[in-house]
Amino acid sequence: MTDAGVVDPSVTDASVDRQVPDGEPPGSCERPPAPTVCPTTGPAPKARDAITELLKGIGEPIRCASGSKNLWDLRGLVDLYGDKRIFMMGEVHGSNEIGIVSSLVFEELAQKGLVNVLGYELPMDFEAPIQRYVDSGTDPVGEQVVQSLAPNMFGAILTEIARKQRETGKKIHVAAVDVPTTTELPSEALRALAQELTTQRGAVLDTLPTYASDMPTPEELTRTRTYFDAIMAKKNEICAELTPADCDRLVAMTHALWVAAFAYDEGTAQGQEWFAKREEVIFYNMRMAMPKAEDRMYLHMGAFHTNKHAASAGSRMDKEYALTKGKVLSIAPAYGDGSVIRYGRDQRLPGEPRTLTTAFGHEPAQPVFVATNRPGQTTCETNPLGLEPDEEVVGSGTRGQLYDGYIHYGKLTSEARPNDAVLTRKDGVIGRTLEAFRARIDRAESAALARRMKVRSAVPR
Repeated sequence: MTDAGVVDPSVTDASVDRQVPDGEPPGSCERPPAPTVCPTTGPAPKARDAITELLKGIGEPIRCASGSKNLWDLRGLVDLYGDKRIFMMGEVHGSNEIGIVSSLVFEELAQKGLVNVLGYELPMDFEAPIQRYVDSGTDPVGEQVVQSLAPNMFGAILTEIARKQRETGKKIHVAAVDVPTTTELPSEALRALAQELTTQRGAVLDTLPTYASDMPTPEELTRTRTYFDAIMAKKNEICAELTPADCDRLVAMTHALWVAAFAYDEGTAQGQEWFAKREEVIFYNMRMAMPKAEDRMYLHMGAFHTNKHAASAGSRMDKEYALTKGKVLSIAPAYGDGSVIRYGRDQRLPGEPRTLTTAFGHEPAQPVFVATNRPGQTTCETNPLGLEPDEEVVGSGTRGQLYDGYIHYGKLTSEARPNDAVLTRKDGVIGRTLEAFRARIDRAESAALARRMKVRSAVPR
């Protein structure tokens, strides 16, 4: 990675939207003019040609041709991040392209000293071994986790970048922010918290569920639900004997215990209650990863978690957490018809968002970034992308409310076939422990996605 971008010699596709211009500094692509200062903005254009003209006028390629190679130029994203505290890269799970681009963005920010925390959608009980692997490069468990993942999956590719940054002397704190794979970690945390209690110790310990295996029985699930309800009912009394930080941990670990147990119960794990409790755990883990005002995080998660509008840990970091309130940048994925992702199995996706696929096509020659709320460059018209409703992520809100911008990757390819990607890494397979965890999450999210798509298809367009 150069100061302005990176040339990857494995890229051989020289098709271009914009060439490296003579007037730009070395290692850079042509950029649109600086945003126009608009005292007011006019109505958004409605005609297809006018929409296309506006979006292409503000679109910024993040890769362009340089001789026989392609050059990555990420200045626009770095500039947009500015003094913010979190850079959230949202994805649809299971592609090659999003992980590859995300690794380049993370590397650029880390090299410039703009992030010191790497957060991602990996289970929290994997955090310690992955951190040891990043710090030392030799931890057997962490190394096994990383090597077991598809090579372009964010958990593998971002971890390797963090390890390389550590080798250059930059300390990267790893934050695996998703719920644990089993009930073991939250159970241990709750037992430890109980030791801080006096009169309320029994409330935490006496009915703490035990589990005969990683797959709870119906009776164990019933005890888990009863335990959760009892802790929440006595929260004030218990927390009166704890510090505020330990009280937060009590609530979070009680949620983590519930979510980990019910992840095996497909009826519950596909419901809104499970997703809401999972988001509580993610929000807690994100806050714990950023305890100091100088902490800055690069976060890679599914696009639901990174939306800034509602119902997500990302929205709460932007709206509630004092150290990051109003200091969150969120970038979402755009992709063309015919995209294929690995989500439990290979699945084909229709292109999204339609405003972008209409303007740039389903396979733009180069990936391009488009801000959602930047007005027309010369007309000061309202950006139609930002006004487009988003029915898929949260079922309400506009794309401008959810995200600061989109990267249009073109057609996505399945992470199970890394050689299909324009950029390729070494082959790999998913380890059995994480595969089982991801399979449970995939089933739950796939069912929720299917319900959203059914609702979406019934909406007149």
